[in-house]
Order: sequence, then structure tokens, then C-alpha cells
Amino acid sequence: MHGVELGARFWFGLLGICVGAVVVGAILFLIFGWAWSAFGFLGSFVVLGAIAVGLAYIHDRREQNSRRRLAS
Repeated sequence: MHGVELGARFWFGLLGICVGAVVVGAILFLIFGWAWSAFGFLGSFVVLGAIAVGLAYIHDRREQNSRRRLAS
């Protein structure tokens, strides 16, 4: 049975994605731990929710502006 050989580019890309996921997970863990110690259990969810809503607002405004430019 002949298998498909995956090149080094694939494996380095997969390794990069895995390392990136670990780094992002560690950053999120640190932010959540900071929010928990500063504001308590429920306060941490409120703070992280406010951060998420703020980031979503920024993303939405950028998307609206880009679509508005495309429409005109």
C-alpha cells in the first residue's frame, strides 16, 4: 500500500500551529488567573466578557468599514 508522503513544510506548519496554540492557551490562562485573583470568580467572567465584547465591537466596526468601502 502506497502512502501519501507529507513533506517537511507540512510538519513544520503543524508544529507551528501546536506551539502557537500552547502559547495562546498560556496567555489566556494567565489573563483568567489574574482576573480571578483581582475580581473573584464572577468578576473574572464579567471582566473577560467585557474584553470579549470590546474586541467583537472593534472587529465589527472594521468589517462594516471594509464592506462600506466595497459597496461604494
